[in-house]
Amino acid sequence: MADRRLLDRFDPTLAEAFRRTVRNCGGEIWEANGVVSWATSLAQASPAHANGVMRLDRLMSGHEVLSITSAFFRARGHGYTVLARADDRALTAKIEGAGSTVGREHAALMLSSPATGGETPEGVEIRRVKDPTGMLDFCATVIAAAPSNRDMQRFVNLALRRIQALAGPTNAAFLVYHRRTAVACALSMLVDGVAFIGWISTKPEYRRQGLATTVTAAAIRAGFDQGAVLAAALSPVASVPFFTTMGFEQVGQYREYVFPPPP
Repeated sequence: MADRRLLDRFDPTLAEAFRRTVRNCGGEIWEANGVVSWATSLAQASPAHANGVMRLDRLMSGHEVLSITSAFFRARGHGYTVLARADDRALTAKIEGAGSTVGREHAALMLSSPATGGETPEGVEIRRVKDPTGMLDFCATVIAAAPSNRDMQRFVNLALRRIQALAGPTNAAFLVYHRRTAVACALSMLVDGVAFIGWISTKPEYRRQGLATTVTAAAIRAGFDQGAVLAAALSPVASVPFFTTMGFEQVGQYREYVFPPPP
C-alpha cells in the first residue's frame, strides 16, 4: 500500500537524481507547472535516465502533459520514457488511452536507518570510487551486468564515465573486488537529506554470493554518513525482496511508458 507522505518525498528526490545525472553529461532540462522533462544527446527512449518525463504535481492535465512532452522530444528527434506514479490515474489513463502500454513497473522503496548486514564475504574487498580507474571499473561492471542492453551501454558511457557522477560531496560509489577484478557496484547520491541508491550491478558469474547486498549496504551507510535521514531506491518489482531484506519498505509504485524515437 502506498504511503502518501513518504511517496510525496520520494517523487522530488527521484526527479532531482535524474536532473543531476543529466546535468553531469551536458543534457537539457525543461520544467513547467509540475512537469519535468530531461534529454541527453542520445536519441534512445530508454533507460529513463537518458530521456524522460515525470509529473510532480497535477497542475497540468494529462492531455497537456502528453502534448508538451511530445513536442519537446519530437523537436530533438528523441524517444522518451514517462515515469508515472501508479496513483496518478488521470495521467496513466490518458497515456494508455493514447495506445501506449505499460512497460516495466517499479517500486518506490525507502529506509529510515542505515542498512544492517552486508558483511564482506571472505576473499573480496570493498573500495570507494575516488579516481578514474575506479570510475572505469564501475562503468565496466554496470555494462557487464547487462551485456545485451545496448541502450544501457551507450548511456553508461555517456553519463557515468565522468568522475563527478560517482565521487564528490554528495556522491559515494562503491565496488566489490575479487582477486583485483571489480565484480559488483552501487552508488549513493545525497538529495535533500535522502540517500538515493542506484546502479546496483553484479557481473553474472558472481551473483547469488551476497555481493550486491554487501556493496549496497556500503553505499547506504555512506549516504547516512553524509547526512541523509532516509535512503530511497527505485526497483523493478521483481527485485523488491532484495531491498526488503535490507529493511526497505515499499511506499508506492511507478509505471514506465516508453515512446520510441520518431521514424
